[in-house]
Amino acid sequence: MSIILSLSEHEGSIWAAGPYGLFAVGEAELTPTPQPQERLTAACSLGDRIFTGGAPFGVAYLLDTAEQWQAAWQEGAESAVLTFASAPDYDDSGVILAGSEGDGVLRSRDRGLRWMPSNFGLRNLTVLTLAWAPPMKDDAWPRWQVVFAGTEEGIYRSPNAGLGWKRSESADAAYQTVAVAPDVHCSGVVLAGTEEGGLWRSTDGGRTFSGVEDAPEQVNSLLAVANGSEGVGSAKWLLSDDTQLWSSQDGSAWWQVEGSTPALCMLEVGGSVYVGGENGVTVLDSASLQVERQLQIPQM
Repeated sequence: MSIILSLSEHEGSIWAAGPYGLFAVGEAELTPTPQPQERLTAACSLGDRIFTGGAPFGVAYLLDTAEQWQAAWQEGAESAVLTFASAPDYDDSGVILAGSEGDGVLRSRDRGLRWMPSNFGLRNLTVLTLAWAPPMKDDAWPRWQVVFAGTEEGIYRSPNAGLGWKRSESADAAYQTVAVAPDVHCSGVVLAGTEEGGLWRSTDGGRTFSGVEDAPEQVNSLLAVANGSEGVGSAKWLLSDDTQLWSSQDGSAWWQVEGSTPALCMLEVGGSVYVGGENGVTVLDSASLQVERQLQIPQM
């Protein structure tokens, strides 16, 4: 199988990562790129550097001015890193978060060179997913920097860029994916998907969540589609269970996407949705959800 667990984009460069390696995503193919992790679970591209998460190094990085990967400095953390999320103001703040398999949230404020645990308020230290809310308007006060973490037992919300966390009101479950509406500061909509406990939806900015009836019980990936359009065949939200994709206009009512394949991760870039799964990367038109092209991992 050609499993892709993570997709990342920065300034047009797209990377895919999974147990079979790290790949540069091109127009027609996936190009293998050497990296140091024996167990690769995530990648994060940020301009002049790319990060990989996994084991045995936790976080490793490669600068575009260097020839060799480096292991990042991590204080008090030895477990595998499962996910990355850079702050919306990363270019100014240098803040990146990483979710780990047993050491909670790791936080860097120097563009990923040094990482420290940032777990105040967390009850569970296996962090499966991280998702930032878009920045608030310039005239908003106070200007919260909201980010969400999904753990093996609940959803957590941080108003201060991951420095402290508060458990959201939701069922005890393993939350493996979270997606935040582009207009969350107006609509309050946040979605969270579980391994076996269905889909959960918030309309108050992620403080409380309610179960969504008739949604799949297993939710492997969620995406808020910024370039979706109104009408039949379009979507503002995408969801993947273990067999196919589902689309929704509001995150409450869902329809199967005919002819789709399941996703383990999704990423919107421009007018396309990149779907990573067990057979490489499928590229969809974000308005019609029709397949544009299929990118396979080369035979190793």
